[in-house]
Amino acid sequence: MPKEPVHLAIFKEDRIDDAVEAIDRLRALGIADQEMSILSGIPYSEHILGRPVSWTRVGLIGLGGAVVGFLIALALSFGTQSLYPIRVGNQPFWAIPTSIVVIFELTMLGLLISTFLGVFVETITPTYGPKGYHPKISDGNIAILFTCPPDLDEKMHAALTPLGAELIHRSEVKNL
Repeated sequence: MPKEPVHLAIFKEDRIDDAVEAIDRLRALGIADQEMSILSGIPYSEHILGRPVSWTRVGLIGLGGAVVGFLIALALSFGTQSLYPIRVGNQPFWAIPTSIVVIFELTMLGLLISTFLGVFVETITPTYGPKGYHPKISDGNIAILFTCPPDLDEKMHAALTPLGAELIHRSEVKNL
């Protein structure tokens, strides 16, 4: 839990521009993006809200799985033929056209499995920002959950109240 008080600014669903302006004003007060969480029933993109793009490692994990699948496919396709050489008629020793199918399928299988595991790991990884919830979020409202030092409390109220924010303090925010 953060040591600083946690506040929740709730905006009506049709006032998304005011929520974006509130995020900018909170940044101007010195509140970092890591100390803010946007809660909404609708998945707004970072671009709409003016937030930094959040990157995940799922792409790198998937690429690693594809490489591992490719190497396993090469080992199965060409390693087996090298370990147990059987010359049949005038056939080539390395059966490239038939190996392409196996290599492709095992590469995609490695990609699929590693992507699934990567998404699973990303979803169970804990977040370290402020946590909380309010029932009005389920009604379509947009909420900004943030930590604010007590000395900025009056400035924060003066910055967010004209935008139509309903401010809720820590005692009224439900823990998840």
